[in-house]
Amino acid sequence: MLRSRAAAKVAERARNNSIGGPVRKNPLVLLVVGVILLIAGALLTFGGTAPAADPATVAKCQERMKDQGAEMLGRCKESAFATAMTATDANAAARAISASNNSEIGGNALGMFLLGLGLVLAVAGGLAWRRRAATA
Repeated sequence: MLRSRAAAKVAERARNNSIGGPVRKNPLVLLVVGVILLIAGALLTFGGTAPAADPATVAKCQERMKDQGAEMLGRCKESAFATAMTATDANAAARAISASNNSEIGGNALGMFLLGLGLVLAVAGGLAWRRRAATA
């Protein structure tokens, strides 16, 4: 009987130390980390703009679009639009536009991942904090 109590105490102590660590003792840390990740993910996802075109392509695009209006001249600074407007070959334009779009996918995917992880951590931290406050 004495041996089983000692083994139970050791097992409980190991379980408390391995699951959660300082986060289990202070769920406010989990909440703060979640909010920080949520903000970083939102900035990456919603704060990004289209990649900029090189100056030579912008100049060619603006020369071609000069009688289309100020809005079209402004869009010439976007890489995909400038490439499409200055392309002489449809296949080359498609490859350039595809390469430009692929460069945006990585940043957007990272932003969405951070948004999701931050949301989960913030909700888990908030629930743990409320549960701890209710039992205290």
